[in-house]
Amino acid sequence: MNRNVKRNRKMYGRRIQQLDHILKDENFLPNGGYRGFIGDMYKAIVSGRRITPKMESAITKIVKSYAKHINPKHQKKKVEYIEKTLDKINKIRSLLFECKFSPDYSYGKEMFLDSIETQVRQRASLSQKQRMTLNKFHIQFTKRLKKGTLSKKQPWHTEKKSEKKP
Repeated sequence: MNRNVKRNRKMYGRRIQQLDHILKDENFLPNGGYRGFIGDMYKAIVSGRRITPKMESAITKIVKSYAKHINPKHQKKKVEYIEKTLDKINKIRSLLFECKFSPDYSYGKEMFLDSIETQVRQRASLSQKQRMTLNKFHIQFTKRLKKGTLSKKQPWHTEKKSEKKP
């Protein structure tokens, strides 16, 4: 066995076990991206490669984030955040439809809300800028409904007479 491999096993034995466990847990991360990085760090330690302080810091961060991931309290918080945020997004979406904007404008806003919803489901987080934009949408849509500035002249606002009959 290589001298560097022995040294790494002695120095990072516990980290090797932890990274191995993390890589075996399919629920933690889907394949690709960050999982690939974790695999690279694992291979570096096991193969006897010299571990730099920056690599060691990254490995520690991986283990800490995994520990946080498996914590039931954190899981509960994450699920609550996702549910609460999705409810807010759906409220904004319903306001958008009530405002009766032009189809092009509505489509653009709908696409943005879809992308935000996807991110919340996948990452369970939003940036401050995204949250500010959602707040602006809410304010804009409620203001439009309160003012009653819905345009009745456009064809997409009128209902067909045949639809009104039971």
